[in-house]
Amino acid sequence: MSIAAGAAYWGLVPYTPEAPFLVRVAGGEPVEVPGVESFVEGLGRGGDAEFRFVVRAKTRPVLLLSDRQDQRTGDLFALRLLRMERLSAAEQAAVRDHREPTLFHLRVDNFPGLSTESAAVVSAPVRLHNTALDTRRRVGALDENELRVLHERFATYWRLDLHQLLLGKIEELRRRVNP
Repeated sequence: MSIAAGAAYWGLVPYTPEAPFLVRVAGGEPVEVPGVESFVEGLGRGGDAEFRFVVRAKTRPVLLLSDRQDQRTGDLFALRLLRMERLSAAEQAAVRDHREPTLFHLRVDNFPGLSTESAAVVSAPVRLHNTALDTRRRVGALDENELRVLHERFATYWRLDLHQLLLGKIEELRRRVNP
């Protein structure tokens, strides 16, 4: 499978499970569980039990944050996309002007496979299995600079502490210049 960071593809994206949870028990009908406490205290028996949830999913375009695929799980990391038409005119302008930190504008000319102008939802990362991504054709892609800005916006929004990473990179550069 050939994928690229900053590229958008269609995928099958599950909604995040939320209470009340539907759990399939021993091949029977789904059972409704009111809250996570039931899993932790009773059903989980120590917190290491595995459950089969019944969740809704939707086919939707997603923007890959990375070209990495987890070797153990086959998972990919992406952002959901939002059609700009769902926003008010003022909100659309804010997104286009990069004043809305939770939405990253996707230039229409770079995403010809999308039916409408869209934005990547910085606040809504998704993990999906590689078999849930249709890689036969891209719907578009960010350029290198846009991807860099998106990564910065993602790290800023989620308050990721990259201080030590940056210090390490600076030290590495310093060693290259002054061996």
